[in-house]
Amino acid sequence: MPFDAKDAEFLLTRPEFRRFLFAAIQNAGILGQTVSASTAASRDLGHLEGRRALGFDILMLVHAGQSEAVRSGDPDGITTLGLCLTEALNCKESQSDRRRTRDNARYDELPHTG
Repeated sequence: MPFDAKDAEFLLTRPEFRRFLFAAIQNAGILGQTVSASTAASRDLGHLEGRRALGFDILMLVHAGQSEAVRSGDPDGITTLGLCLTEALNCKESQSDRRRTRDNARYDELPHTG
């Protein structure tokens, strides 16, 4: 059974999948430049470009789960990329909030002097 737009649509509703997609895109090197063209061997560039191409392929597979209006207005998948970036940022913010709450709780246990 092949992967289809309904599968992608379902996955896009899952914050866990959007975080996974962010990790996949980050590991593929889509969001940054890891090596300059002038210093890398062509074999290494081919490997890196292959990873990036696979990352874009995954992004476009998932982008197929967007509505027709979104896909036609955004054929490059920027909307889907934005969703996974937003999810990753929200996750980091909530982890930071939890950490702050734990830190404050520890200080609350200290006796108040002076």
